[in-house]
Amino acid sequence: LGNSFNKMTKELSSTFEMLEERVLERTRELEIAKQNNERRARQFEAVAQVARAITSTQDADTFLSRVSQLVSQYFGFYHVGIFFLDDNREYAVLGAASSEGGKKMLAHGHRLRVGEVGIVGTVAASGNPRIALDTGQDAVFFNNPELPETRSEMALPLSIAGKVIGALDVQSTEPSAFTNEDITSLSILADQVSIAIENARL
Repeated sequence: LGNSFNKMTKELSSTFEMLEERVLERTRELEIAKQNNERRARQFEAVAQVARAITSTQDADTFLSRVSQLVSQYFGFYHVGIFFLDDNREYAVLGAASSEGGKKMLAHGHRLRVGEVGIVGTVAASGNPRIALDTGQDAVFFNNPELPETRSEMALPLSIAGKVIGALDVQSTEPSAFTNEDITSLSILADQVSIAIENARL
């Protein structure tokens, strides 16, 4: 009887441990799902805010500055920059930025040679997005002294009818910072910004 009782006690203890592990695992899963949903909601809000800015702001410089701030705020990025190609399509010129370092770059006319310098230069030449999940390992990453905390970077082309007119550049202090949802939402934003820029030019 004693042996049977001890065996039953051990089995019950093992069952309780398994249940506790499952509860903890499920709690972690729910917390991750909650965080993902909150992040997704912020991204949708950013897209909506950019759409509102497009319809309410006539001045292109004000609009682009607002967009860079919105993306930085809702996505939590360290730096957001919007670049334009110059008339000769030789340089990607910074036109708006959210960070203090970016504003210093704006003040001294920061530009990157298309196809030669940095992730932005590469995207401006190819018309394809590029992501550096670890900037220390990316061969084309441009180590900017004004943005010393960058650990990952993503640039998306701004284009109209297949013609690249600039790039949306986002940088994070965290390595591997970009999710598939980030890429999808930022691609929508890049399309909105491209249309707004073209409308302003027209």
